Amino acid sequence: MSMEKKRINSVKTQIKSIATGRYVAQDGMNPNYVLTSHGTRLARVRIMGTVVDKFVAESGKFASVTVDDGTDTIRVKAFSNVSMFDKIGSGVDVDMIARVKEYQGEIYLAPEIITVVEDPNFPLLRELELRAQNKLSENKRKLVLANRNQAADLGELQRIMKERHGISPEEVDAIVQAGETPDEPAGNNNKESLLSLIEKMDEGKGCDYTELIKASGLPEDVVESVVNDLLEEGACFEPRPGKIKKL
Repeated sequence: MSMEKKRINSVKTQIKSIATGRYVAQDGMNPNYVLTSHGTRLARVRIMGTVVDKFVAESGKFASVTVDDGTDTIRVKAFSNVSMFDKIGSGVDVDMIARVKEYQGEIYLAPEIITVVEDPNFPLLRELELRAQNKLSENKRKLVLANRNQAADLGELQRIMKERHGISPEEVDAIVQAGETPDEPAGNNNKESLLSLIEKMDEGKGCDYTELIKASGLPEDVVESVVNDLLEEGACFEPRPGKIKKL
């Protein structure tokens, strides 16, 4: 009896989450993936960024582009369908769906669909989508870890989280697999430091979120987690998208 292969949903993400995650190779037909520090499995991703470099082999059988989304860069490699890159060059903004791959220690992307981004509002929309998605993921992670001691084993924890919070067993498993603490925990010191920076960099209309990340010297996922906490606590608010202001 033939079995239909289930298609893996693509996950919108930032390149840094891919680059700093842990690559996990699986046996058989199970897809390999990157496990992020916050417990998300990335096997098939959707990213948006700017092409900063392009290479095409003389044989015409291999091509690659390097994409930068402001958080990190990653190479996108095509071994047969090199025509996907024909209309793409340096400086072009792209939105793509790709599989996460690894070879000799390098994590790269194998593209499935590449679209040139022409609407200047799309990058801002994607940023807002990712911020909302990251906040939801962090809330799920906190819930799972808060309930972990109530369960005798992983199976019971998965049942509890599904029944009480609607978190799928797969998500619970990934969060537990990632460990209790992200690689760069956002502690009280980070919170105080970022609050001080927000106030210092605010010239009246709020602190620019991108500039805050650069000035803090912290990984973006850490800043994201702390900012979410500050917003929930009411210590800060967003006067408009991409800006944060201390109350």
